Amino acid sequence: MKNIYILTFAVLLFAGLSCKKSENLNREIVGLGGDTWEQGTLDQWLNVNFTQPYNISVKYRWDGTEYDNAKTLIPPRIERVQPLMEMVRAAWIDPYAAQVGENFIKKYAPKNYVLVGSLQYNPGGSVTLGEAEGGIKVTLFNVNNFSKTDRAIAKRVLKTIHHEFTHILHQTISYQKEFPQVTPAGYTADWNNTTLATAYAGGFISQYAQAAPNEDFAEMTSIMLTEGKAGYEAIVKGMTATAQTSIRMKEDMVVTYFKQTYGIDFYTLQNRVQAALNQSSPSQPNTYLGFGTTLPYTALHGISGDVAGQSADFVTVFNAAKTGLAALNPSPGRVLLNFSLLYTAANQVTLRINYNNAAGASVVANFTYNLSTDANGAVSFVLSASDANAVVIAPSITALTNYLTQNKFVYKWYYSSDFKSEYIGLQKSTDANSYFFGVYGN
Repeated sequence: MKNIYILTFAVLLFAGLSCKKSENLNREIVGLGGDTWEQGTLDQWLNVNFTQPYNISVKYRWDGTEYDNAKTLIPPRIERVQPLMEMVRAAWIDPYAAQVGENFIKKYAPKNYVLVGSLQYNPGGSVTLGEAEGGIKVTLFNVNNFSKTDRAIAKRVLKTIHHEFTHILHQTISYQKEFPQVTPAGYTADWNNTTLATAYAGGFISQYAQAAPNEDFAEMTSIMLTEGKAGYEAIVKGMTATAQTSIRMKEDMVVTYFKQTYGIDFYTLQNRVQAALNQSSPSQPNTYLGFGTTLPYTALHGISGDVAGQSADFVTVFNAAKTGLAALNPSPGRVLLNFSLLYTAANQVTLRINYNNAAGASVVANFTYNLSTDANGAVSFVLSASDANAVVIAPSITALTNYLTQNKFVYKWYYSSDFKSEYIGLQKSTDANSYFFGVYGN
């Protein structure tokens, strides 16, 4: 009976298989021709902003053929896709297009962006934030943790994009052969087991820059762009003199490469990237400005109502001070040129008035103020001392000194219309239309 049962089961199984062979094999196989779906508002937005102008495809729907099946990955959250790609457009595509035209992006940009919700974890303990394949496809990981308003997160994503795009550029036309010779002994396959302090000491801008010359060049470029001038200088200032020399050599090569190879003014591109980044996740300029060895800048210079872009309210104040100083007796005819803010001690700033006397000689007057910061980060100026020249001219420039002492201010970034200059300024905390700015330096 047992053998008969087995035989009967085999016959039935064969009969079942035979029935399947008789099914209609001409019907459409789902997915073979590519999945289709109704195009929603997100798809339409991506099409208008990436596909139509630049022939760039952005894939956010899950497709297992796009990923390493040995990795555990998850799809991106739909609500994170557009904010992420808005930043990609504003802080990567638009700055390059403004510098060298849209055809540059059409020619060199990768044609496929693939978005992944999670990080990609690697065997050595490192994680992958992004990767490029032959200049054709860029995969961005960790989309689900993206926030436009969180500057640290936004910078990480943006750094990945600029890093990978730099690879495309230098693989098209190579950078200078002298670049790997700046710090030749520092490259190591074991880069992820070194500290950032060690990387800095060796003349590298990051740990990953130690992996190979190509990565070093891409890291220099992407960090200079995403940190901006002030952030980059803060990093470099913390290095040893020997390391700074190496970093400056690499910086010069990056700037020269972009200019000579692609006709790009790198520092203007840097400002454009920062302006876009600051629109959604601004940094605080005062973190780079003030008294102390860890701060790269200690002064704002050249503040004047004659500089294009100053607020109308401030121009009125400056001109009133200019008129008052010119009429001051005895010896009328003094000419107010500009003023500086010098951060000479902790929580203290000197207002230095630069003017010519009636004879045309240059003169300075110094007013010292104590600074106090409230819970919202707004700064107040309280006069604490005046030098002899300041005492003389004080009655004539009250429009300016009252403007400072009778208002609270917050620090902001400002840019020239051509983005060749970046400024730090102070804006009234109660009026966004009243502000002034100057060139930051020492």
